[in-house]
Amino acid sequence: MNQSAYTVRNEDFISEIQVVCPKCKSRALVSGGQPYKNINEYELDVQFSCIACGYTVKYFNTPKFSLYTNSKGKEYKSRVMFLNGPYDPYFGFEVWYSIDTKFGLLWAYNSKHLEVIENYIGSTLRSRNGLEIQNNSIGSRLPQWVKDSKNREYLLKIIQRIKI
Repeated sequence: MNQSAYTVRNEDFISEIQVVCPKCKSRALVSGGQPYKNINEYELDVQFSCIACGYTVKYFNTPKFSLYTNSKGKEYKSRVMFLNGPYDPYFGFEVWYSIDTKFGLLWAYNSKHLEVIENYIGSTLRSRNGLEIQNNSIGSRLPQWVKDSKNREYLLKIIQRIKI
């Protein structure tokens, strides 16, 4: 399915994130993420696993951080997610699809995410086709150097290299 970069967000791709295993540097998987839900509803399902070396981590075993203390002195703790960066939002492992270009870092959570970015870059006509303007869509959040047509050929070659 060819998804428009203006209809999806980075968070739409967090159910399976391909990452670099911190132990053996092989391709590994963070799975169980559920976009648009509160993390407390699915934190038992999120896990990291590497087939190459057998290293696994469950998200619910990671430490919680102190968020704030209310006026009655009760401390509230939670796990913190960091979205929209070249690391998985749960464990902070580097994403597998990440490459430094001469303009900046190009990254994707998984092959489907990379495909959406690739299709956007390869498109010569990038209209929203009447879609509502969403400032959080992939198409609106990509850096200008990715959007520039003069960089199209260079970026598409790089994407082909990291797909291997």
